[in-house]
Amino acid sequence: MFRQYFRRITPVMNPILVLAFACFAVSSAYVIQDRDGEEYYLAPLHRQRRQTTGFDISKEANGGIRTSANYLGTIFNNGVHRLVGGASISKEFRPSGPLSVAGQLGYSHIPSRSGLNIDVQRTSRGGTDFSATGNANLWRNGNSRLDAVGSYTRHYGGPWGTGRPNYYGGLQFSTRF
Repeated sequence: MFRQYFRRITPVMNPILVLAFACFAVSSAYVIQDRDGEEYYLAPLHRQRRQTTGFDISKEANGGIRTSANYLGTIFNNGVHRLVGGASISKEFRPSGPLSVAGQLGYSHIPSRSGLNIDVQRTSRGGTDFSATGNANLWRNGNSRLDAVGSYTRHYGGPWGTGRPNYYGGLQFSTRF
């Protein structure tokens, strides 16, 4: 049953699911070893704060009514590493529009302010949008810093087919006066 379900997932979703499961496994269990070499997996007993970030009903320009719900929560935070996950869903009624479902996963290294964000949005009959952005601190001195930045976006499926990837990378220098 599960094998049939995972075959139907688009190719872009497979790496995202693997990354999400790996991040969850790393953030939710600790491995310890006793004197005899036996390994034990310990689950943390603390809970992270999760919050609903919004529920909205709005009137669209075409006279339709759109409902949406967003959720964002911290999966793991130990003061050095932070993993945040979120999901959203929206639907337009009168006239009936497509259902749109999205998910996001963000990692940040707090001391260096480096991070990686992955977003996926699936719209029925419209395809899937995938984006990944990241930055890594290369140098820091006082109020000045040099970061490597990058982004990748691509649209998969839908009536217009799979689009070409858009990506960029570069260096970003910033200073505070």
